[in-house]
Amino acid sequence: MRLTTPALLRHAILGLAAAVTASLVVAAPAGAATPPAPGGFTGHGFDTCVAPDQATMDTWNLTSPFTAVGIYVSGSSRYCGDDKQPNLSPQWVAQNARNGWRFLPIHVGRQAPCFANNPKSAVQKQLMSRSAATARKQARSEAKETVAALKRYGFGKHSTSYLDIEYYTRTASCDRVVLEFVDAWTEYLHAKGYKSGVYGSGSAAISAIDEARRSKRRGFTEPDQLWVAWGNGRANTDGGPYLADSGWKRQRLHQYQLDVRATYGGTSIVIDRNFLDVGKGSRAGKQSKPCGVTQSFTRYSTLKVGSKGTQVKALECLLKKQGFLRSADTRYGIGTARAVEAFQTSKGWTATGTASRTTWTALLSAGRSPRVLKQGSVGPSVYRLQRSLVAAGARLTISGVYDSRTVAAVKAYRKARGLPGYVTAEASVWAELQRGQLV
Repeated sequence: MRLTTPALLRHAILGLAAAVTASLVVAAPAGAATPPAPGGFTGHGFDTCVAPDQATMDTWNLTSPFTAVGIYVSGSSRYCGDDKQPNLSPQWVAQNARNGWRFLPIHVGRQAPCFANNPKSAVQKQLMSRSAATARKQARSEAKETVAALKRYGFGKHSTSYLDIEYYTRTASCDRVVLEFVDAWTEYLHAKGYKSGVYGSGSAAISAIDEARRSKRRGFTEPDQLWVAWGNGRANTDGGPYLADSGWKRQRLHQYQLDVRATYGGTSIVIDRNFLDVGKGSRAGKQSKPCGVTQSFTRYSTLKVGSKGTQVKALECLLKKQGFLRSADTRYGIGTARAVEAFQTSKGWTATGTASRTTWTALLSAGRSPRVLKQGSVGPSVYRLQRSLVAAGARLTISGVYDSRTVAAVKAYRKARGLPGYVTAEASVWAELQRGQLV
């Protein structure tokens, strides 16, 4: 192939400018539409009583496995009501949405009629009426309150609000009122264009709701999502003895660890840990094929003058994108070798004209980098990260989904490069890949 005309020095200057631009892009938050609450996602979340300050959110964004955050937006029975939320505001939501966070808006209002308040608690929770008709009116009133809160914080239609029903000692009459309350809450949210979620103890509200589904309770409107509080320490959405596998497939959240102190990036918070699989989950779109050829391979071969085939065209396509070649075919000729030399020189390497794993890694990772990728992230940036890691020596399936295998590959790469042991891919990982550094 034919090398473009700019001199090697110009390539070096352009490469440096691109690196500076990329670093600025990483530092700047990406734009965001309506804040996702929570949208389609499979991955980790946390909830805590008081919404953390922005510095903590930024630190945890880059260093923690969490993408979703639970926030207490409405309800008279919140321990952390509006007067105890110095950080939570529409601006806080918007800023963190731009940084990639998803949200779990929580409503804590009336509890089951048989709920036992702790007399020492600073907040004595109100109870649902034992009259089903009155309980339904109360539910609609609370649903109206949470819709107003969703709007106030900037969440659009189809957002989910989670009704918090704390543990109660189950009886038939108590379950009946709870189910009537959930039914009326859900119907109101649906009528207004929102989704209904219910958070509750696995052995109480969640079991009651699932039993209503399995028995096909007459007139019962099922909530869209169930959030199971079951502290078994396992980050999955298995409902165990409380929620049958046949219900709420891919519409589940699991609070698997409660009231633990977690530290990321040197910043600690007392949190509950959650795992989500909601909406359509984390699903990647189809891979793009620039120049009409895939860039995903199980391994990236060393190429040199005389090499032929699909990988040659993929390499040339990457060089073309960087401005080192005018076109791409399947033959590694003198022009391709010169383009590789020019790219290597722009990186400050010895110009060999041979495309090694180092060259592949740097070329595949080149470009504008996202602020952060972590479990549950999907799309073109994840494809690019996975390809780069495979070229660097990781054993990884290129799927476009930042899954548990990608987490393991990133951790291994970070360890090999002497980076902090986070499970995220942020600026430091991209910098190493773009330097062609291997595992």
